[in-house]
Amino acid sequence: MKRKLVKQGPQSLVVSLPAYWLKKNHLKKGNEVEIDEISNNLVISGKEVIEKKIKEDYILNIEEMDDYLIKRYLTTLYVQGYEEIIIKFSKKKITELKKGKKIEIENFISKLTQRFIGMEILTSEKNKIVLKCFTALNPEELKNVQRRTFLLILNFMDNIFDENFNKNLAHDNIAKFINYFFRILNASPETSLKNKELLYSFFVVQDKLVDYLRHIHDELHKNRVSKRVKMYIKEVFSLYKDMYKLFYKFSDTKKIVTKRYELVNKLSKMRLTNGETRVLFEVKFILEIINSFTEVAIARQGLLSSGN
Repeated sequence: MKRKLVKQGPQSLVVSLPAYWLKKNHLKKGNEVEIDEISNNLVISGKEVIEKKIKEDYILNIEEMDDYLIKRYLTTLYVQGYEEIIIKFSKKKITELKKGKKIEIENFISKLTQRFIGMEILTSEKNKIVLKCFTALNPEELKNVQRRTFLLILNFMDNIFDENFNKNLAHDNIAKFINYFFRILNASPETSLKNKELLYSFFVVQDKLVDYLRHIHDELHKNRVSKRVKMYIKEVFSLYKDMYKLFYKFSDTKKIVTKRYELVNKLSKMRLTNGETRVLFEVKFILEIINSFTEVAIARQGLLSSGN
């Protein structure tokens, strides 16, 4: 779409906005729009766009579902931006697959809502529970939630050797922020589809990483591990911190890649006990995700679009 620039005043140029776009985004004379500079581009968005992305409600019948499937459905609906989720059922209990027993639906749903920022039980009746997401979707929070997620992951790594560290709480907090990040990301009108896909796949990897951190904590405190292995784990965590910096400021990756290969080679030459092997099997995942950081860092710096 091309538009001509029209002179207005001694130094300003103006451009008209398409009527269909104004109508679609409920904009009229006197409304404000947001203008953001991204690389060499100006992105115009209406303040009300984000509100129109919120989906009002969804009816979820859990009659034949187990706990795993209900978790997946609620996570998906939350991430997609539904404001109200109506859960319907006729039985009072569902099957908990991991333990192979029946659990109360109301208690299960109550605990499950704690995994999602802003989600609360609005009403609970005999055959229906209504969930409501009260937190407004503000695209300006995207960067803050993103950074907060990284800081929580780094804090988990810093406390990995503390046997009393609450790994489950740490895991759940990070998962909560990642889901909230996805919810805002999906609703953000300022983020292109390609960047959404890139960021989504990247933070799915971070979500998986947190599972590995929980397993590492378990294995560390079930098995005797030498100082040499502990030092190796700290080196791997240090590499993650370097990758984290790369996410925010693209630089020559040679140092990080070299460090990664050195750690891989060192691991191949280490003589390990069975317990240490189990620990480092989990740690190795961190060495495998460097490509995710590099690719997202390149895209964030606009190097692909500029051709550099």
